[in-house]
Amino acid sequence: MMTDRQDTDKRFCSILFDVMEAHGVRDVVCSPGSRNAPLLIAAESRRGMRKYNVVDERAAAFMALGMSVVSRKPVALVCTSGTALLNYAPAVAEAFYQGVPLIVISADRPEQWIDQDDSQTLRQFEALLNFVKRSYELPAWGNDDKEMLWYANRISNDAMIEAMSRRKGPVHINVRLAEPLGLKREAIGTSPRVIEMISSDGIVNKEIVRELGRSVAGSKVMFVAGFLPPDSRMHKSVGEFCSLPNVVAMTETLSNLHLGEEASGVDSVLTALPETRLDSMSPDIVISVGGSLVSRKLKEYLRRNNSVCEHWSVGWNHTTSDCFMSLTKRIEADPARFLHQLYAAAVKHVGDNSYSSIWSEARREAFKAKDEYVDSVGWSELKAFSIIDEMLPRDVNLFLSNGTSVRYAQIVGKHQPHATYCNRGVSGIDGCGSTAVGGAMKYNGKTVLVTGDMSMAYDVAALSLPGIPDRMRIIVIDNNGGGIFRFIPSTSRLEERERYFCCAPQLPLRHLAEGYGWEYHEATDATTLRESLSMLLSSPKRGVLRIVCDGESSAAILRQYMQITVPE
Repeated sequence: MMTDRQDTDKRFCSILFDVMEAHGVRDVVCSPGSRNAPLLIAAESRRGMRKYNVVDERAAAFMALGMSVVSRKPVALVCTSGTALLNYAPAVAEAFYQGVPLIVISADRPEQWIDQDDSQTLRQFEALLNFVKRSYELPAWGNDDKEMLWYANRISNDAMIEAMSRRKGPVHINVRLAEPLGLKREAIGTSPRVIEMISSDGIVNKEIVRELGRSVAGSKVMFVAGFLPPDSRMHKSVGEFCSLPNVVAMTETLSNLHLGEEASGVDSVLTALPETRLDSMSPDIVISVGGSLVSRKLKEYLRRNNSVCEHWSVGWNHTTSDCFMSLTKRIEADPARFLHQLYAAAVKHVGDNSYSSIWSEARREAFKAKDEYVDSVGWSELKAFSIIDEMLPRDVNLFLSNGTSVRYAQIVGKHQPHATYCNRGVSGIDGCGSTAVGGAMKYNGKTVLVTGDMSMAYDVAALSLPGIPDRMRIIVIDNNGGGIFRFIPSTSRLEERERYFCCAPQLPLRHLAEGYGWEYHEATDATTLRESLSMLLSSPKRGVLRIVCDGESSAAILRQYMQITVPE
């Protein structure tokens, strides 16, 4: 909707001021300059904001401090580039130690022009680092980059949440601006996506829970769980909440939520259903818990439908994580307690709703088609993982390395072990073996690590760590290097793939294992795998099992698995 107002042509500046206004900023103290022209134009265009012009930035900042102290509301400061920002420092330091929410906005040149003898430039980003709760930066970019406009919205929301949550305080947003600076466009009367912080002290108000419960009861809800530690309270609350007929669960293997086939097989179902059918089944509300997701397909699906759904993130987060590009509520609370409260508030209002049953039928169709393929396929990594999943005792702690190991476990993992772990915080292959050994030292049952030859070579020191218990087992999928690079589109067709990406380690695993006092087993087909895995698990000593698979054919088989679809 067009209006009679003029706004800056820098859309990310418009987004910043729209979000600030939506979060309650009503006063903006401005100081003159040329680099901050888009910011001043954006401020002037917001009729709900009062603007005050003060030439001296030091006085401007103290004036804003006084306004915020008395009003107990956030107040924004806008300055140009160079030493203008540094003149804010005394008042910002006072605001930091008083707990006053000043929103410090500085204009800056594009990054490539810093330290290039251009005029009125210095290293502005994090210049106030010691006296603000957090520093942010908006890079200079064009108006047509949708992903970067989403980024501007997220950063602006996060800055406001940070300034106003827990102990309040100042934040700094450094805005890089490229010329031309003074261009205008007709203002677009659209509302920004506002991310609301709920319960920064960990306790959700009962009336808010009732309101959220009514929203849930009348919506199609998808519950998404990333990695989580095993937790009986969480398991009970999630099971209770996902029993609602309008709630469908998408829980990853690493969530340690054992809800059966009605919640598992995320990639299997998302790759089996045609896109048009999936889009017709998209949720109204996504409620997420846990850490980052393994499933790229789930992230892509929810991002593709981000305009028709809202996302509530539940749990303790150090920042605003908007993975699906649709975050509307950041609920800082104990997830188990909150989900129980939300269920109690929603269950009395839920009517006839077939959303869960629609997804259940889709899962049954997908699993049938995919399982038939796994049963019929020849020797490969996929077949090996299906046998491992079938034979692993339910009381083991399972550790997975990054790469294909964690992804195969998510595809074929129908039998949940006692607990499943993987270093998915930053998803590196380094240290997966040593992490598993450390975990084995703290668990009285068997611990099994499933890893690839490349990951094992990277952390071969795990075989020689002190105090390794005999309860430890390591399964190495030897596919002649990093198998994931033969599968993912970005590297699978490169002629440099084997030399520069897969990097076959030629690991002398038998000699290493036996040299460090481990039993050694080897499998080259389904029959020898069943035999050697049985011996590995029944032995009283720690052991290593090497499973030899052809990497090229295994990647082709996995690719075919992902391409199996069911009818519309």
